[in-house]
This record gives sequence, structure tokens and C-alpha cells, in this order.
Amino acid sequence: MEEVETTLAKLLPEGVSFALSDPRAEADGLLPEEVAHIARAVPKRKREFAAGRRAARVALAKLGQGPHPILAAPSRAPVWPEGFIGSISHCDDICIAICAHLTRFTSLGCDVEELAPMSDAVAEAVTTPRERDWLKTQDALQPVHVFSAKEALYKALFPVTGRMTGFADVTILPDGAGGVFGELVSSQPPFAAGQRFTLLSASLQAHVLHMCFIS
Repeated sequence: MEEVETTLAKLLPEGVSFALSDPRAEADGLLPEEVAHIARAVPKRKREFAAGRRAARVALAKLGQGPHPILAAPSRAPVWPEGFIGSISHCDDICIAICAHLTRFTSLGCDVEELAPMSDAVAEAVTTPRERDWLKTQDALQPVHVFSAKEALYKALFPVTGRMTGFADVTILPDGAGGVFGELVSSQPPFAAGQRFTLLSASLQAHVLHMCFIS
């Protein structure tokens, strides 16, 4: 967790706060409204939900927001306090929340994944032929890197477009400077086909991180 925390502190732009928590811990630290919101969830879902809300409240507190229930919309996206935006992501051993004032960005998205090989079937489902051709030329990058980049971009896009994005709707490609960008294959109003979005990324010892910010 320390490596992820150090990386985020260096990678995130000014005005974006973050916090980490452990999704394996007990589902505590919830406000009454949140407890009621997940009353029928299975234990694993409760632990993940609680970890995300604990991290989100710490990140929001750094921006001056006091304790506030963070429920989930029908899409399962977090409902943030008025004037704030954020994103929550978790894998089996770590949960990340990043937040900012709405005056700083229109939307943002983050994703964390464990750095592990994908099966051929899963890799083919989450990547396009163009991405697979690109990955063949890379030594360090794997399909999980593309998957994580798409997840971060999807989370940033959804609050703006209101549309669920499929894995074939976005192409992840190198930016020529050691990073990657996402390009829309088809239009998603207000964004046109071909619109590009810069992604911040890091490949760590055990995790892959991606973040996307829409102004």
C-alpha cells in the first residue's frame, strides 16, 4: 500500500486529494444512511463498499468537506456531496478514492488493478485488435494495463455522457512520450468520435494505476 500511496502523491495534479483503505477489513466506519444502503449486500460487497467510503471521506476531508453519506446511484456510481467529484476503485487488497472540487475538473476517474496475467479469453474480450497489435510490440505492458486505462476513462466519461461505455468503444494507444491516451471509436455526446483523453498511469511492483481528468 505504501508504494501506491507514494506514487499517487507524485502523480496526481494539484487540487486532487486521495486516500487509501483496505477492502479486506471489516465493514465499519459507515454512516447510518450507508449502512441501510447496503443492508442486503453480501459480506464481500459490504467490505468493499465500506473501504471505498472510508477512503472517500478522508479524501474529501482534505478538501474541507465534513462527514457526509456517499450512497450509490442505480448505476452504482458514488453520489458525491454537492460541489465535489470523485472516483473510487479497488482490487482485492487495496482501495483508492480520489476527489476534487467541481471547480477544478468536470469529471475524473481512477482505477487500480493487481498486476497479473489475464487469460487469453478475457484479454481478447477487453482489448481491440489494434490494441493487441500494439501490446505485441511492448515488453512490460500487458492486457491488464489496457483494461485499467479503459476503466479509468469510463469512470470519467460516465458522469458527463450518462452512457455505459463498452470495451470496443475506446482504443488505448501510446502517446509517444511513455504514456497512453484513450480515443473514442464512436461519438458519445458531447464528445465526438476520435476525441482523445490523456491518462496518467503507473505500473508498480504489484499494481497498475490509471487516472483520467476531464476539464
